[in-house]
Amino acid sequence: MATCAPFAPCRLGQAPPRPRRRSALPWLGAVGAVALLLPLARSSFVAILAPGRRACESLLPRQAATAAFEGKVRVTLGPYKDGAISVSGVPSSRVEDAAIDAALTKKKARKSEFVRINFTGSGARLGLTVIIEMEARRGQGHPDKGASIPGTKMKDFQLELKEDQPEPWRQFVDAIVSRGMGQMEQKTFPVTFPADYRKADFAGTTVDFTVLVREIGELRPLAPDTRPEAEQREELAAELRTLAEKKSLEALDAKLREALLSSSQVDTEAKTKSVSWAKFGPQSEQAMKWNFILEEVARVEGIPFVDVLPFLRAQAAVTYAGV
Repeated sequence: MATCAPFAPCRLGQAPPRPRRRSALPWLGAVGAVALLLPLARSSFVAILAPGRRACESLLPRQAATAAFEGKVRVTLGPYKDGAISVSGVPSSRVEDAAIDAALTKKKARKSEFVRINFTGSGARLGLTVIIEMEARRGQGHPDKGASIPGTKMKDFQLELKEDQPEPWRQFVDAIVSRGMGQMEQKTFPVTFPADYRKADFAGTTVDFTVLVREIGELRPLAPDTRPEAEQREELAAELRTLAEKKSLEALDAKLREALLSSSQVDTEAKTKSVSWAKFGPQSEQAMKWNFILEEVARVEGIPFVDVLPFLRAQAAVTYAGV
């Protein structure tokens, strides 16, 4: 007897197709198949990758199979206790009354504050203020064309973009505005100084200024500080002392670092060579040596790592500048 094709209607006289037998637990069959095949697939995958992995490992130095800095670095400390390190010329953290008074006078004279603008459309324009860095070089026609001019490198210079700026600043305004310079944009342009300019070396000359616009913003009126003057003065004094102390400690730490790096011996050569792909420059290697020295001082003195620098400062014989 003829049978029907799958999914086709039966013709008269034909027997209907026999229904397909279904599994009683279809989902269990699928899960079971996955459970049976998964270990096999995993072992096959590992087997496929194993040769490649062994080939890659064979290309690496034998030392690279372990930690790059495994083992202890040999450190021989130079003398550092009881004034063994003598440091001079460190800036004092003391703040004179004259400096506090000058800061207070400057604060009272301020009538506005710079507020940065993140989005300025086409860039700098008249009415805004820019914070710039600049440096001048000898211009066209000078025997030393392109040479940097001493004393012209400036940072964080605030320039109002207004038409009534005196010369030569008017030329800076024109150049920045006409080019629509944006934040962190750098341009080089010529600037001609007036013949009667106060500095004779620049009077009547043309030099090339490279200017970087770091920030664009506006000057907004500054609300007057109505607190008692004594309170304002004390606040400024605290700020100045904090800055002076930070500057003093940074200078002292730099001299301690220089002294101990010079007098101590740190065997880092084997460690840097063990990492064949690492490119250790002089600065990074010195930083690594300094860290090992600090760790060794902490171990020898039995103190936490964070207390090492204060300990070394206390042990040093320090002479402060102007004291």
